[in-house]
Amino acid sequence: MRDRSPAAIGFYPGNKQALKEMIRECYLSEFGPKSLPKVNPNGPRNIVACVAPHAGYYYSGPVAAHVYRAIADDGKPDSFVLIGPSHMGYPGASIMGEGNWIMPEGKVPVDTTLAKSIIRNAQIILDDSSAHMSEHSLEVQLPFLQELYEDLKIAPIAMGMSDWETCNEVGMGVAEAIKEENANAIIIASTDLTHYGMMYGYAPAGSGPIEKVIKWVHDTDGEIISKVENLDDKGLLALVRKKDLTMCGAAPVTCAIVAAKELGATKGIKLQYATSYDIRGSQDAIVGYLSAIMIK
Repeated sequence: MRDRSPAAIGFYPGNKQALKEMIRECYLSEFGPKSLPKVNPNGPRNIVACVAPHAGYYYSGPVAAHVYRAIADDGKPDSFVLIGPSHMGYPGASIMGEGNWIMPEGKVPVDTTLAKSIIRNAQIILDDSSAHMSEHSLEVQLPFLQELYEDLKIAPIAMGMSDWETCNEVGMGVAEAIKEENANAIIIASTDLTHYGMMYGYAPAGSGPIEKVIKWVHDTDGEIISKVENLDDKGLLALVRKKDLTMCGAAPVTCAIVAAKELGATKGIKLQYATSYDIRGSQDAIVGYLSAIMIK
């Protein structure tokens, strides 16, 4: 069994008290839900899957807070299947099948039973913890979850660039595993949307004026959001490929939509959208952030 040490401190504070305070600020931010969450033990448990951003909390935390407020209102899941992009360049899909994720607020154990079931139902997924050791896209979700649930368990999947057939196999495998284990689980797909600016070598609308750039980013991300709201897995991946968009987690979100539909989701709901410019005013590198849920 191999435990995983934190790799994303800096995206969030490593000090427990500072981390708690930053999460609180995310909830109360102008771009956050503006109130603190409280887990509803009798929630309806209608949320099947979510989309959450994974930038530094200073930028994307208020948008992410909307997802975790919705999860708290919805009830108490036992496990979370986390699917995020591999920024480290690992190809295909890799799950960490056992062990613990060491975090500032304590260990988060892998739900080994659910993870092994996912592997059985989607043999394309490798049981490979190395794909997770330096990846931030899933780790940054955990402090929000730890603030809500003490007995948190996860089944973490990292994905490289993938075609629809791969995404479909992973998504169906996740859904079948959740059904097979009768798991009270929520899927969280981790992604940021458009990455715009010279830092990313991507500026289709030019470098200014800033109002023109922000409108282009909002409009482009609006097309992506529409696919999520309509649970259009094939359409999402096709849109990103056709227009060569810089959404980093297109494959994880596609997998989540496939799984969500198989588990009975009927629609997606945008909770919040904002760019890093909207939140912090930085013009050098602009990134779009989405929080959304997929519900029965």
